[in-house]
Amino acid sequence: MMAIRKISVAAILAGSSIFGHSFSSTAQESDVALAHVKYQFVHIDDTNFRDNPHREDMMLYIGKDVTLYNSFSLATTLAKMKKDMAEKQPGDAKKAGAPNGRNQPRLFVNAPNISHEVLYLFPKENRLATVNRLGMTTYIIEQAYPQIDWKIGTEVREIGGYQCQQATGSIGGRDYIAWFTTELPFPYGPWKLRGLPGLILEAEDSKKEVAFHYAGFDKEPPTGTVLALPQDAIPTTAKEYAKAKAAFDKNPMGNALRGHNVPAGANVQRKIVLKDQSGRELSPEEFTAMREMAMREGKIKKPNNPLELVDNNRGTR
Repeated sequence: MMAIRKISVAAILAGSSIFGHSFSSTAQESDVALAHVKYQFVHIDDTNFRDNPHREDMMLYIGKDVTLYNSFSLATTLAKMKKDMAEKQPGDAKKAGAPNGRNQPRLFVNAPNISHEVLYLFPKENRLATVNRLGMTTYIIEQAYPQIDWKIGTEVREIGGYQCQQATGSIGGRDYIAWFTTELPFPYGPWKLRGLPGLILEAEDSKKEVAFHYAGFDKEPPTGTVLALPQDAIPTTAKEYAKAKAAFDKNPMGNALRGHNVPAGANVQRKIVLKDQSGRELSPEEFTAMREMAMREGKIKKPNNPLELVDNNRGTR
């Protein structure tokens, strides 16, 4: 029987705004992506499962005044869910076609190796904000702006056809070796890694527990991805969000639809879809049985090795 870490939970609601890269916001916070960079993120998040690290495709969107870093794996999963829903329910999909329509679907996925955190950097304001989702509720957390004292070395190597130079620096209690290229003159990189005179294409920590591998660079089309904070996000702290997430993780099925405000007169359909790694839908009884067996056999990952060993906002974890 498949371990619970192979199970995904998807909540589908028709009747609210779509979740994706583009959010509504005030004009002061809006920007448009000029380019995007794809990375493969690898993280040994549970030291008892070193041979099964968290692996996720991530995307960095670079705008004039804002950068956005989020899960490309999540975006592709949501796109597939929307396509499947359109094929199964063409009438509802047609109603959901208008931008900001009241009948558009709102989707949530809780699955292995898919994260909901979206990281926004506002360099001119020295500001960092993360946006996270638990079920239908969106939270925003202001964090300390990352400051890294990089030491640029002399070693060079080629990555993806770009000539790169080595640099070392520390953040979140980890020491990183990064490779950046001045051929792409953006002082950014994956996650919170920033501040070098060129784009960071790859980075790895000294313990070889965290790595960001370069997977491609492209210019955005003229219509570019909108980079903006969501207006409906609830401000909170990292500590309070951690409490909420712990409660959510204990009962994702019961909490997936909680906190969802339905617009008056909206045609809303609530549905939770449970699937295993192969895509087969599970009944609630199958899901519960698999979860209980996995817990008994010790097959559920319990992350004990966070990305940030030291959080600048809260101290040592």
